[in-house]
Amino acid sequence: MVIGKVITINIMKNMKLKSYIYTLVAGMVLFSACTPEKYDLGKTTYVADDLVQGIAFKVTPDAQDPNTIHLQSLITGATPLWETPQGRSQSANMDIELPFAGDYEVTFGVMTQAGPVYGAPYKFTVEANNFNMLSNEIWSNLAGGVGKTRKWLPMDGNYGIGNCTGPVMYMSPTDVRNDGSNSSDLLFGGSNWAPNWDPGFQSWLIPADDPYMSSYMTFGLDAANGCTAQVFRNDGSGGTMMNGKFSLNLSDPKRPTITFDGCYSLHNAGFDDVCDNYAINLQIIELTPYLLQIATMRTNSEGAWWLVWNFISEEAQQDPSLIPTDDPGLLPTTPVQEPEYSNLSELLFTIVGSNASYVATATTLLLNEDAPYDWMWWNSATGKWESNGFDGAEDYSSTWTPTFADAGDFAMNLSTTGTAGTYSCELETVAGGTATTFTIAGNKIIFADEVSLLSASNDYTTIDIKGKEFTVMACSPDDSQVVLGIPAGTDETGAVNRYLCANLIIKPITSESGPTVIAVDNSKLNCYVEASKYFRIEFYNPWGDKEWPLDIAKVKVKKDQKIVIKFNVSGITWNEGANPKVAFCHNIGDGLWEPACFDDASAVSLNKSGETTVTFTNTTGATANFATAPSCATIAMQIDGLVSAPLLEDGTFDASAVTVQVTSMTIE
Repeated sequence: MVIGKVITINIMKNMKLKSYIYTLVAGMVLFSACTPEKYDLGKTTYVADDLVQGIAFKVTPDAQDPNTIHLQSLITGATPLWETPQGRSQSANMDIELPFAGDYEVTFGVMTQAGPVYGAPYKFTVEANNFNMLSNEIWSNLAGGVGKTRKWLPMDGNYGIGNCTGPVMYMSPTDVRNDGSNSSDLLFGGSNWAPNWDPGFQSWLIPADDPYMSSYMTFGLDAANGCTAQVFRNDGSGGTMMNGKFSLNLSDPKRPTITFDGCYSLHNAGFDDVCDNYAINLQIIELTPYLLQIATMRTNSEGAWWLVWNFISEEAQQDPSLIPTDDPGLLPTTPVQEPEYSNLSELLFTIVGSNASYVATATTLLLNEDAPYDWMWWNSATGKWESNGFDGAEDYSSTWTPTFADAGDFAMNLSTTGTAGTYSCELETVAGGTATTFTIAGNKIIFADEVSLLSASNDYTTIDIKGKEFTVMACSPDDSQVVLGIPAGTDETGAVNRYLCANLIIKPITSESGPTVIAVDNSKLNCYVEASKYFRIEFYNPWGDKEWPLDIAKVKVKKDQKIVIKFNVSGITWNEGANPKVAFCHNIGDGLWEPACFDDASAVSLNKSGETTVTFTNTTGATANFATAPSCATIAMQIDGLVSAPLLEDGTFDASAVTVQVTSMTIE
């Protein structure tokens, strides 16, 4: 799972300007929220004057129920684009239900090869109220009933409902059930989806004392004014009050949506830039008289992800006893339960071999280089500890997950001391070594001195896992896994329900000998001429968009290790006496590029008739992870004034006529 970037911006206080901006955003949402992968563009070019009622489309009140409006596209072969009081649609034929009398409008457009074209809004009037349309309980659950209102507040704790303990949580768009079924169909009802992370309150996300927590939304069903929405968002600077309208689209009861006009669905200021759409066709995924959950799709550079916004009704917040315990949607809460082990000291020193397992007197724990740290949180609904499940370098490159590049230089050597109940620890990190002792008490490892397992930071976040006492969140010799955590949050009772964890792996007694082999697909090497002087053999470029010949995630070079590349070059006719130099170029540390690379100690002379070997030795003092640095991986070769063929008609070097064969790439 990849989680949302938080950016703080100033809230505009000019209501008209804010309304305009959200109208503009709503127009953009057509392409991000409800657009098919392929459009029918038609064979005709349309202008706005072509798209009029009665010619391009029809708006017809139902003969028996004039509050039901039939919309019909009269244009064939092109995707219709409807803007209606109940949101946007691309259906050729659709119905909208308008329970309240009033003046309305729809806008019709079509997608053309030049882009979307819309006609002028078509205005019509619904003469009378039809409260029978409000029979679906979702109306009364949201707004309390006709003539009433219901006020919704950001979820401020764990009420045992909605899988949530705070105002927002995260859900995978490719596994909305969070059960490995890989379902992407987000349906109404808490039994049809589950978050993959409920952060509760976090200082870097939405803390408990955030001004946002005093914000609210009030929905009403008014016989004279229709569906009203009053939204107040407190940003600590006076806040923004908006009075607008809302509409529900219940045509698909499994996927109800809400659309706002003149206001937007409540969210904190830090998430303004995370989602493009807080107003149109937002999916309601749970709604009872005491719980409202609205899903918005993250659209910023960190990629698509569902954000679930959680709200508690004012009545239920003031009197939680109103939440019925026999509600089938009510999730029973389970108090925090610490991990338990019958004999942690024995488990910690258990070594699992290929043929047998035994309890050793010494063991070594290494950091998981792909996922060195993580958060674990207590899901009171399921009664389980759950992990964020970060997976690889991509998940450790966002604003709140700083990369820890030194994982490969970590080792925790544990051993028995001969004194009952006391153990020794030799800790090796890039910052130096630490020698101490520790004891084991229940599920805790308690060191005599403070130890630091890892520290990583960026401009937004600092991760620092250190202390004397660590909770063992997992210890599984069969999985070669040990997870040590420090407290990172508490629930309303004061019990620790979140831990910041170091993910450790048990070093096997025997390991494979020899270098790490990096597979290279020679057909995907990117060979070209740089600055008319250098021939480059490019293995990877983080700023290049192409398929590369190797898996850059595997190119991790610990301190003092080296990359060794052996290759042959053919198809070049060298001038007599030419002695071209080659070198491995990169961005690690201070980096190394042309022309300085050819004077570096790592540069070698090209074997013009056989195999050449170039190397890169990591002298930075920490693991060089090419995937997260980020760094290019390129061999550079001198050609300026040294080559007589192959040349193009203009006399420049013809890189396409050269054959490069990498025979091996290893990390030693």
